[in-house]
Amino acid sequence: MIVPNIVLLTSYGCTPCLRVKRILSELQAEMPDLCVQEVEFKSASGATLSLKNNVLYPPAVFMDGRLLAKGKIDAQKMIEAIRESRGIS
Repeated sequence: MIVPNIVLLTSYGCTPCLRVKRILSELQAEMPDLCVQEVEFKSASGATLSLKNNVLYPPAVFMDGRLLAKGKIDAQKMIEAIRESRGIS
């Protein structure tokens, strides 16, 4: 089993979540080995992630187990951080 590099904490009907999901999907097209897993904010694992990282509402993006961005996510900063982690500038 492949452990995801990116975890998106999301919620049904969350418009900002859909935007981040679209951006991550575009990055996956550019980086096919990028693994993205979605976790529902209200699920048990979502609640654990939220509490541990002080996430009050979705979306939140985790990279390699660490919180990368939450709330009003700056798409460009998120993309740059993911590309840098892959050695892509």
